[in-house]
Amino acid sequence: MTSYKQYIDQLMLEKLSGNISGEDDHALQELMAADPALKDMFARLQHQLNDPAARQYLQQLNESQLWEERKHLFKKNNTKVLYRVAAGLLLLLGSAAYLFFFFSREQAQHPVAAVKHTAPGNSIILQMANGQTVNLSDTTQSSLLSIGSAQMRVSPKSLQYESASADAPATMNLLQVPAGKDYKLTLPDSTEIWLNAMSEIRFPVSFNGRTREVFVNGEAYFSVHKDVNHPFIVHTGQFSVNVLGTAFNINTYSSNSPRLSLSSGKVSLKSKTGNQSVQLLPGYEAIYNPQQGNGFRIDEFNARNTLAWLEGKYYFRNTPLKEIAIVIRRLFDVTVQFNTPGAEGITVSGVLTKKDGLPEFMDNLSKTTDIKYQLTGSVLQIL
Repeated sequence: MTSYKQYIDQLMLEKLSGNISGEDDHALQELMAADPALKDMFARLQHQLNDPAARQYLQQLNESQLWEERKHLFKKNNTKVLYRVAAGLLLLLGSAAYLFFFFSREQAQHPVAAVKHTAPGNSIILQMANGQTVNLSDTTQSSLLSIGSAQMRVSPKSLQYESASADAPATMNLLQVPAGKDYKLTLPDSTEIWLNAMSEIRFPVSFNGRTREVFVNGEAYFSVHKDVNHPFIVHTGQFSVNVLGTAFNINTYSSNSPRLSLSSGKVSLKSKTGNQSVQLLPGYEAIYNPQQGNGFRIDEFNARNTLAWLEGKYYFRNTPLKEIAIVIRRLFDVTVQFNTPGAEGITVSGVLTKKDGLPEFMDNLSKTTDIKYQLTGSVLQIL
């Protein structure tokens, strides 16, 4: 499947070569009108066509090899035309190498306000559909951010869409939350989403179709704004969820047992294969395992335990240390090493609180068990 970025590259490729169809030209003009950053990028590419360094670089390319490597990115009915006129530049556009080589150099001279292309690995990142990224952990940027037709109010803890054009392209943005962080996202329809550490969500700038659809990986709590005419659909790697107005928690950390826990309302789940489905009532959760029956197992769930992460708490009851180590990795961005054989199988009961910190939890653990530990920087060793 061609990605949105590849699609934009292809439209620009056709436009610059003079071989764009009327329909595609109209689509490109609409996209650039809705997103000034795309329009600016295209203008720079046009200007860079006259750069002597660009012409020299293109003359040294092996066109045949590049075409064979990247011809799958282009429309079949345009292949012959593009091959005749590609001459290196167009192939590089398709592969994004030209964009990287020259556009990144231009960015150093003409920075886009509040938009960054690099960020620390522990930052919360918003990646726009046009490839630009915003470091949401940056406390120096303006609290009101405008990108294209969208206006967002941002902080290190939350992102809220305040306005977006109703006819804006339904392109997907990506919000990524690293280990040690959590984040709240408010969508254009007022739906609220709390993302746990090491989680991500793909969502559009504006919901302008018959449905409101997002894609999530990791863990997230949804409070969906009710709109009977536009069902809200959440996609995961194993199943999709169809809702109207409701609240639920999705946890896909484990690909072997992804689950949805329903707090209020009613939801319908369907497996990606399309032949397994189930409806869920409040107080129950659906755990998906394609190897079992219809794929879904329904159980009651303990809201205090399941939703405690929203308060930075994790409850353990006879839980092996190897499972607790996974939580510690997400919560504190710390690597856990077991130096004693069998230590990972020791079971522990207790509560881990983010605000109290990892040392206090490990100190309490050492006092109540025979477990010894050493915490050095971002490495926790179980001795």
